Amino acid sequence: MKIYVGSLQYSPIYKSHCCALGKQCEKYGYSVRYLFSQEYEWMLSEEVKEKTIFIGESTGIISALKDGLNFKHIQKLSKILLEDRPDYIYMYNYHSFLNYYIARLSKKCGSTFIQHVQEPYVENKEVYKGIKQYWLYVFEYFQEKLLKKTDIAVISSNRALYLFEKRCQNFFGRKIMIPLMYEDMGNITSNIEDRIYITFIGPPVAAKGPETFLKIVEYSEIHNLGFNFLMISRSKVKDPRYYNKNNLKVFHKNKISDVEMAEFIRHSLMTITPYKVATQSSVVLTSYMYGTPVISTDVGGLCEVVHHLRTGYLLKENSNVEEWINGIDFIKDNLLEMSENCRNYFVAEFSEINWPKYFKEMFGDES
Repeated sequence: MKIYVGSLQYSPIYKSHCCALGKQCEKYGYSVRYLFSQEYEWMLSEEVKEKTIFIGESTGIISALKDGLNFKHIQKLSKILLEDRPDYIYMYNYHSFLNYYIARLSKKCGSTFIQHVQEPYVENKEVYKGIKQYWLYVFEYFQEKLLKKTDIAVISSNRALYLFEKRCQNFFGRKIMIPLMYEDMGNITSNIEDRIYITFIGPPVAAKGPETFLKIVEYSEIHNLGFNFLMISRSKVKDPRYYNKNNLKVFHKNKISDVEMAEFIRHSLMTITPYKVATQSSVVLTSYMYGTPVISTDVGGLCEVVHHLRTGYLLKENSNVEEWINGIDFIKDNLLEMSENCRNYFVAEFSEINWPKYFKEMFGDES
């Protein structure tokens, strides 16, 4: 069996998703090739690069539009897929234009087209602020158009399923529930004593609730609570308020490697996700990979994976700062047990080794 796995819209976490599936498929004897945006190249091993077809350089709205209108990319995809005729094409991150062309081509080359649908529909778009809230209307329109050509939609949370069924009532393909899977690069190697940070993984966009995070930082500084906070962002944090706090360190780097991110998370007491909206969260699951608990709002799909008092601490979105501090104290006091819970939960549900459980449902008799 031959399968293509890919993401043509750059977002670093999708490298892990794609390679997790690809590696497990290869262990089962399947032939695997990857479709990646050129922007992923710096993240890939030489072995993966040799199996990769690079298409475009999409990183955001403008570059996605340019790549979608570039006829050379469409020609390249047509040539490759019609010549190679894979049995399955599994696309992760949604590209507003190129995924649709691939889905159409799949019909010509006899392939089953699978789309992983992470964000089916955003009910309250105003939470995102700025141009993104308007872009979401365009995004959802084209995603719905894509799904008309999709054979299998993979969905990873009950919240995502609810939103999918609300938005895509005319979807006639198969729906399969499969958790988000990651390359397993973690274990609990650091001592509990080495964990010092309460970490917000940014950028601090409105939907992630950065104002709540900042209030917690300020309260902790005023009351001398001794907490150390860390903000990690691949885009520059422009708000000066994040730079004048003695208890907050801001780390900005355009290309943060998996190894660098692992070091930050391993040295974190917990990660913090005070989100206003979330269908699911890679921040939460990546934290679990390294045995790091999460303190979080209970919005959307977060309450499906943050298990209160076991792998994290859940609060209402309107909780006051004192309630957040209580949650931080609880995790600190129970860190050893919660760290083990997080790692065990990740291995049982979200590590790449779980992929074969779903092969029969996805690939049928060919698995």
